[in-house]
Amino acid sequence: MKTSRTFQMLASLMLVAFFICGQQALAQANHNRQVRPRRNADKNALRAQITPAPNLYALQAAFTDDYPIIGANADGSDLWPCLDIYQGIAGSSPDCPTLGNPSIPFPIGGVVIGFAGYVWQLQNTQGAGNGFGCDALINGTTGPSGSQYNPCGQIVTWYEDDTNDSTDDLLQRIVVKQGATIIYDSGMVDYGPAGPTVQYPADVILSNDANFGFWPGDGIGPNNGNCSADTGYPLKSAANPGTFYIVEAGSTCQEPVPGLATFTTTTILATPAYTKVTGSACSSKGVPSPCYTVRWTNNYQIRQDWNIFLE
Repeated sequence: MKTSRTFQMLASLMLVAFFICGQQALAQANHNRQVRPRRNADKNALRAQITPAPNLYALQAAFTDDYPIIGANADGSDLWPCLDIYQGIAGSSPDCPTLGNPSIPFPIGGVVIGFAGYVWQLQNTQGAGNGFGCDALINGTTGPSGSQYNPCGQIVTWYEDDTNDSTDDLLQRIVVKQGATIIYDSGMVDYGPAGPTVQYPADVILSNDANFGFWPGDGIGPNNGNCSADTGYPLKSAANPGTFYIVEAGSTCQEPVPGLATFTTTTILATPAYTKVTGSACSSKGVPSPCYTVRWTNNYQIRQDWNIFLE
């Protein structure tokens, strides 16, 4: 039985610069995408005869220790994933200029994520990490945003994109279950297209704050607690809004209990198709009428699934 957790960081090396879509204000919906070329751009042309089939290729996925202070960086972003953001200059990242003991300049192309673990405390009495347990009903969470939300960890998925598809939307849905009981459902998160500045092949890291179940006063029902409701959806126009939005799954989150929990993570590149709707379909969601719903045609898809143990 794990009685304490040493606060650690896991460092891995990747290659050169990246493009980042910044973190959002809603902590419950704190979905962050970071993308960078996997190889030097001047070598990409040499890959013409040996390139893999266009696809998404899973690299790593884990539930990791959360940062000790939420939004600790000067720009309000979280401490990690922390990446080398300036090409060719070690130690040039203002948020993580050094690494290690004894310290060295943060390696070119490096990334730091919270330390992954298998056993997690439902009620963290040790004060490890940020000190919050993984049961939202007892860890101090009182709502879905800002200081109301206390994540016990981050869901981090890491894959290589060899599709050369910069125009389709990146989608991800993460569901965490204990048996048939749902304790977390992100809904379908649409990050939008990568855009023309991304060079392929590209490494992509998606990170999501998380705790499990629901918080006091939220109760049981569809889209409660850590089963995300619509966020930024329906859309105000028939186009990607330029930031992530969430289409609710209608799941009901139950309180987590001691035992195994299974993460099911689906990541997709898909073509959106928009439908104009009016009236209560918009007003019931607080969106002016007319508004737009979306359906997607999936083009590439991967699964990254794993287990943790709650105690």
